[in-house]
Amino acid sequence: MNEVEILNYAQLNFIQNAIYMLVFVGLIFITFRLIRFQRENNSNILGKIFVTVFGLCSVFFGYNVFSFLYSNQLAQSYRLSELQSQGVELSSLSQNWIDFIGYTVSDGLPIPFSPEPAAIVFVITFAAMIIAGVWMNLSKD
Repeated sequence: MNEVEILNYAQLNFIQNAIYMLVFVGLIFITFRLIRFQRENNSNILGKIFVTVFGLCSVFFGYNVFSFLYSNQLAQSYRLSELQSQGVELSSLSQNWIDFIGYTVSDGLPIPFSPEPAAIVFVITFAAMIIAGVWMNLSKD
C-alpha cells in the first residue's frame, strides 16, 4: 500500500465516522427527549427501564464511534510510519501527521476498542446523565 492509498482510506474513514457521529447526536437528542417525556408523564418502572436501556445503548454506540475515530487516527499514523520505516520518502503532510499523532511502528498495532480519554469522560458523563435523569428526583422542590 502506498502513501496515497493510506491517505485516501483514512479520509474515507473520517467521512464514515462523521456520519456515525451525526447518528450519535441524533440518538443523544432522542434519549434526552425520551427522558423528559417519561418524567412529564410519570412513567412506571417498565417505561423507566426501557428508556434506560435505550439510553445506555446510545452510550455504547457513542463509545464505538469514539473508538473507531481514535483507532483510525492511530492506524493511519502507524501505516505511514511503517511505510517510512521501509525507506519510502513521505510527503510533509504525512510526516506532520505522524509527528502530530505520535504513534509509530515501534508502538505496535493500535488497540482497536479504546477511545481517547476525553471521549471516555464524555461517555461516562452521558451515562450518568441518563441514569440520573430517569431514576433520580432532580426537581428543586
